[in-house]
Amino acid sequence: MSTSSRKLQSEINRILYVKNLSYSVTSEELYDLFGKFGSIRQIRLGNAQNTRGTAFVVYDDIQDAKMACDKLSGFNFQNRYLVVLYHQPDKVAAQTPAHAQSATSSAEHKSMGDIASTPRRQI
Repeated sequence: MSTSSRKLQSEINRILYVKNLSYSVTSEELYDLFGKFGSIRQIRLGNAQNTRGTAFVVYDDIQDAKMACDKLSGFNFQNRYLVVLYHQPDKVAAQTPAHAQSATSSAEHKSMGDIASTPRRQI
């Protein structure tokens, strides 16, 4: 396989942003679903009013993240169709006014939980 055919598009990365989740979904259920595609480094469930029903899934390998995004986008999980996107922090920062960026990132960090609070699990 040539290097050019192995290159990935610039927006593809190890972090997936998942929307349209049931408010009752657990990290364990997400590990079971997303873990089928590779080793997961971390899952962060939104727990604030404005982040409920969303999650970030961080894979150890970018190819595993790509496969999960390709296969699970539009997948019916708990009677809801998942929206799975690649996390694009540059795009989010560009859309957020400069004076609101620090407040937003601080609020997102608090609402999505602490990195150390989510255990790493191999599937």
